[in-house]
Amino acid sequence: MTSTAIKRQDLSVAQGVPNAAADEATGLRLSFSRVDTYRSCPLKFRFAYVDELPSQPGPHLSWGSSIHAALEAWWDQKLPQPPPVETLLQTLYDRWDDEGFAGMARDEKVTWYRHAQDVLRRHHARYAPVYVPAVATEQWFELDLGDDVTVVGSIDHVQRTPSGGLGIVDWKTNRKAKTRHQVAGNLQLAIYTLAAAQLWGTEPDWVALDFVVPGLRVQVNRADIDTAKALADIREVAEAIRAERFDPTPTALCPWCDWRDACPVFQGEGPDVTSVAVTELQRLRRRSQRDQARIAQLERLVRDRLGEDATVEIAG
Repeated sequence: MTSTAIKRQDLSVAQGVPNAAADEATGLRLSFSRVDTYRSCPLKFRFAYVDELPSQPGPHLSWGSSIHAALEAWWDQKLPQPPPVETLLQTLYDRWDDEGFAGMARDEKVTWYRHAQDVLRRHHARYAPVYVPAVATEQWFELDLGDDVTVVGSIDHVQRTPSGGLGIVDWKTNRKAKTRHQVAGNLQLAIYTLAAAQLWGTEPDWVALDFVVPGLRVQVNRADIDTAKALADIREVAEAIRAERFDPTPTALCPWCDWRDACPVFQGEGPDVTSVAVTELQRLRRRSQRDQARIAQLERLVRDRLGEDATVEIAG
């Protein structure tokens, strides 16, 4: 299989091609993760966001999303006093993402879960003594960059600084922290800086990556963030996507890519994408059946309480 054998798909909205990277109204719709994926490997971007090939869920992703859910719930309460550590641990239990642990032995899964508990306990011990209610958590934004390019995303944590300004924090579950220089050049934080100006009418005093596993926050001042370069980088990626430049870029991370089977560099030596698709399809069908059964049960309850003519309207 060669790169020319890969089917091309137009990203232009005018051609009516549905895909995750195109916005129905405004053209190209990007996020930090999409831009970052394209910069690491354009073909991987195509597989993930244009062709929308299924990916294999893994424990690291599910573990990280579970920790994010617990942190969001703890900070989002916006109480005058820090919520107890039990709140963090209960939310971890309630929102535990089990998808990436399918097929894993119970003892190994418990090890992951207890590690998450330890990480959250350390986070609470670090921040409860200096707790400040959050301005926002998981704050959604949409930035119109012009030229039919929109950047979307959500900011993990926004807090009030002692001077009355804003501080922006992105939680990371990487085991290894980055340097101040790397954080200053972080595209995601530059995007968040621009988003803060749109959402609250002011740019943040500082931005930070909080590496929750080692328990280290790396913070840099706004003056160290180059938003002009970030905008130029995003527009460069948008131009390349529209030009359908999706050549593979082999790196040391290729062995962990979900789409090696479809990549011409590996000539089919990777996960069977079709098999992964079938597995996901079966899982979604089972979930749909459970959801439909629950919907029918709740509809019967409403009719029993309010009468046979009762209907429930769901906004959107």
